[in-house]
Amino acid sequence: MARRTNEQIFLDQLTYMAGDPPEKVSSKALKDTLAWSEDRYDKIRRQLINAGVIKGVVGGAGGSLELMGGAADLAGEAAQAPKKHPVTAFISYSHVDAKLKTDLLKHLAPLKRLGLIDDWHDQEIKPGDEWEKAILTQVARADLVLLLISSDFIASDYCYTKELGKVLERHEAKKATVIPVILRHCLWSELPFGKLQALPTDAKPVTSWENQDEALTTVAKGIREAAQARRH
Repeated sequence: MARRTNEQIFLDQLTYMAGDPPEKVSSKALKDTLAWSEDRYDKIRRQLINAGVIKGVVGGAGGSLELMGGAADLAGEAAQAPKKHPVTAFISYSHVDAKLKTDLLKHLAPLKRLGLIDDWHDQEIKPGDEWEKAILTQVARADLVLLLISSDFIASDYCYTKELGKVLERHEAKKATVIPVILRHCLWSELPFGKLQALPTDAKPVTSWENQDEALTTVAKGIREAAQARRH
């Protein structure tokens, strides 16, 4: 049996204390029951709130917590590990957008820690590997494909001609879910992936949001929903 993560332990205890039907649980009572340090508790609580799995409610000493949709799937994940594996997510991007890609990966960290996704991008290619073979192998096994859209992505011959055609074929065959993530303003809606539902909300480019963390959190929540759908 796989070792339970901090996130799974947190959710298991919260689910038990919430009861059936689930009710709000005092954050202080949960922390006291877990007997964790304040730093450890706050770190996991923030990760789960950012992932949209639980909701923090103001009021009372320390507030309370409420389970959101999908939490039941994640609580006790260790016991279900042989049946449910992480969804593989391939990230297609232009190297010009490497920093935005790295920022997105940080926001996907809660989904990785919860065992929902396992992401891959070309920076994971090891020295001596055949890079194109490695990329196409990952494309062929991906459940989710994230297209990080910008003018540089569209201008990239490799992204547009080598990767895009293959991932759209898998999408049409329902072997993968392709999600355009609009990073920067560009003309993209009439291109082959323009018919697909994009992220963030209303396909508003990440860089045009006043708060970029808010934009990437919205993206992460959308990816979480897609990952959960692929697992059922």
